Amino acid sequence: MVPVAPRACAVLLVSRGGAGVEASLEGIESAILKQSGGRPLRLLRFSLPAGQGRDDRAVLTRALVDLASEGHTHIRVTGLFVVPGHEYHAMRRTLRAACEAVPGIEVQVSSPLLSTCTSLEVMVKALLEGLPTERLPEEAVIYVGHGHRAGRCDLHYQALAYALNRADPHAHLACLGGGLSFEALRSEILSQGYRRVFLLPLMMSTGGHARRDMAGPAPDSWQSRLEAEGLTCIPVFRGLGEYPGIATWIAGQTLTRDEESVNQPG
Repeated sequence: MVPVAPRACAVLLVSRGGAGVEASLEGIESAILKQSGGRPLRLLRFSLPAGQGRDDRAVLTRALVDLASEGHTHIRVTGLFVVPGHEYHAMRRTLRAACEAVPGIEVQVSSPLLSTCTSLEVMVKALLEGLPTERLPEEAVIYVGHGHRAGRCDLHYQALAYALNRADPHAHLACLGGGLSFEALRSEILSQGYRRVFLLPLMMSTGGHARRDMAGPAPDSWQSRLEAEGLTCIPVFRGLGEYPGIATWIAGQTLTRDEESVNQPG
């Protein structure tokens, strides 16, 4: 990993939507500033409009134009994505198109969290170190991922689920969409005789999905369905950027120059 040269540097933290992601952004920004070593740094947040199928080239082009006008020719982009799925690749394509309108700049994009075996190990360690202190070793923990309804991200989540459960047999992972279904995990949780379950979002945001699908008041939320079986559920609203180990890893990836430029084919 080659450190960024000690000159003015711009870092763009990109999220989709925005509700509930502020605490993760703050954790990551704090880690970036700590690792920057006093180098000149322009740190910006950028929220892409929610919803798939949108053309974000205009808004991203404006952001790149503004940065270029300030003298930033090298821009690091970190998307707050867990897996290299549809939204990550759509962001890369959008950035590449936006770069065509802003000559003379180089834009590099950091990889999502679940991209390598090393980053997976970082995630497992950080997640388990960040468990609530009141959780007893024999109590169940369920991390709630987003997933994809067609299962396109299943392999990444399967790898994390396996690694988590190997490190802690009572730590589990299921997703709102895809092959790691709540139904299958629910049966396993009930068969193991747990009395108390901790629910944590495996997402940057603690907004809509966490407070509606994971632990909302509706009878079809995961919390409601487990409590209907007699279990005590304790939701923990903590975004991934709030885990020090994860924030530190993201910051390190952001401030190194080992990724290919998004301006280049790939």
